[in-house]
Amino acid sequence: MPKPFKKLGEILGISPNAISKKETSFPFKVLSWEEIIQLVKPLNEKNIHFEMIPKPAKFFKEEFWPPYKLEVKVDLTSEYIEGKKKGVDSQLLQALKMGKFSIQASLNIRGLSAEEAKLSLEEFFKRALQRGYSCVLIIHGRGLSSKADPVLKPLVKEWLEKGPYRRYILAFASARPCDGGLGATYVLLSSKPLKKNVS
Repeated sequence: MPKPFKKLGEILGISPNAISKKETSFPFKVLSWEEIIQLVKPLNEKNIHFEMIPKPAKFFKEEFWPPYKLEVKVDLTSEYIEGKKKGVDSQLLQALKMGKFSIQASLNIRGLSAEEAKLSLEEFFKRALQRGYSCVLIIHGRGLSSKADPVLKPLVKEWLEKGPYRRYILAFASARPCDGGLGATYVLLSSKPLKKNVS
């Protein structure tokens, strides 16, 4: 049968058999402070465990994590293009730039020659107008793989301003990053030909 208090009795100088069940007085010897100090033994190193509680960094604030998404404003870059017909409200162009219009059709002319791109663009505008589309997307790329200056992107801008379908173009603007960014252009079309050129 285990005797957990046997060792304690030895330390205090009390025999386990010295205490009668009938005794009602306090059976333990009262020790002085000096006697208690003499009985103290140092703890073994294996019984000591230190654990550092990490403190949160002062510069870290949970409300600012994760960091805010970085928004690239393409209209502030040198590659950005835009234009609108005279008399067209500037708010209409702003709405186009912000992607407020639903894209109803898109044309990808990357990798085509200048002549092929021009014919494809004219055919695309013809079909878009026949179907009554008001907003389309032209994907021309940025021309970064060209050995010299970009080819198709400047031509697309020129065709939008001076091409055969310029009378149907209300406004155009470089697309948002989610729609191709500087490698694509939104075009807002009119169902009827307009008289004034893009400015």
